[in-house]
Amino acid sequence: MDTDPRGTLLFHRDFRGLTGGHLKVWHYLRHAAASRSFRPRVFLTAASRRDASNPFLAGNPDWLVPSWQLERADALFLAGLDWMAVPDDWSKPVVNLIQGVRHASAGDPRRGFLGRRAARICVSGEVADAILATGLVNGPVYTIPNAVEVPAVDVDGVRRRTPLLVAGWKEPVRTAAVVAALRAAGFEPEVIAARMPREAFLGRVAAAEVVVFLPLEVEGCFLPALEAFALGSLVVCPDCVGNRQFCRDGDTCLRPGHSPASLVAAVAQATAMTPCDRERIVAAAQAEAAARGLDGEKRAFLAILDDLERSW
Repeated sequence: MDTDPRGTLLFHRDFRGLTGGHLKVWHYLRHAAASRSFRPRVFLTAASRRDASNPFLAGNPDWLVPSWQLERADALFLAGLDWMAVPDDWSKPVVNLIQGVRHASAGDPRRGFLGRRAARICVSGEVADAILATGLVNGPVYTIPNAVEVPAVDVDGVRRRTPLLVAGWKEPVRTAAVVAALRAAGFEPEVIAARMPREAFLGRVAAAEVVVFLPLEVEGCFLPALEAFALGSLVVCPDCVGNRQFCRDGDTCLRPGHSPASLVAAVAQATAMTPCDRERIVAAAQAEAAARGLDGEKRAFLAILDDLERSW
């Protein structure tokens, strides 16, 4: 007999491949395991991949439930399009993780969910500002800056064998243009133009002296840049709105414009840096990543869960 007095916090995931969004929901699922108020459970859709790439299969097997049984849930944790699996008349508490500025954009299907009551957690101040500006938000809004799990890579044992790495899997066409411009300028970058297993990706980043990231022009956050900070690479990353708090030009990284010319100029600057300047920026970046550990994110989330039923 289950004697756990805590309520059930039910997660919903349609996992087709590992993304930053899935990784962050995985972090929140793990955080919820320490809650005094709720015990986490997660439902994976029938279309979800069930292989080693799926972190939700790597946790406590008791967290997995075989069916989407809303009647057994005391609260829901939703992100992205998970709302589509919840009837309009659902009246129990909902925690809604908002990971993108585009949730506020006209035409984005997730904008339509802002009017449904929820306690919303935004991964950056820019995301919170964007959704609040719509005037549609129903329920409290919290900002918990995205935390990074320090990658399990032996950084001290890694030889920086790659002078320049371009990581642009999100926009292959733009990546090709940037790589062509870099080669025309005399650089010979290695390129990540497609998704790869997380461990392999982190290993490639850890081995690179300079990493150029090509995020979408508008994102709620950009976790790979923070991971590269933790790994000690010198980062070149354009502005994507949600990275402004941690990608500080000349402090933690170089933050050029999105054009190939701007990126080539930034790479030239990065590769010409004195060891002292490089060490200063890398040290500031590593300190930024260390300050964004999962423990702080976890504490902030657990405080919301402890107050969820009262505030609802």
